[in-house]
Amino acid sequence: MTKVKFTLKQARKYKGLTQDEMAKVLRMAKRTYIDYEQYKIPLRVDKAYMFAECVGFSIDDIIFFDPDIHFKCS
Repeated sequence: MTKVKFTLKQARKYKGLTQDEMAKVLRMAKRTYIDYEQYKIPLRVDKAYMFAECVGFSIDDIIFFDPDIHFKCS
């Protein structure tokens, strides 16, 4: 059985927060948060935990990294 996972954007919207509000919660610039949400850069682990806590989801239920965008380790 496949477990449903939420993108950063879906989880943020579910919580009813704007990008600006989420950036403030994570103590970063709005532009930096947008880059994370668009998976241009991977979210740091400490920020990922803060994000999960803020939106009320388990860290396992959120997609923090898009392997199609980022290089894979070999």
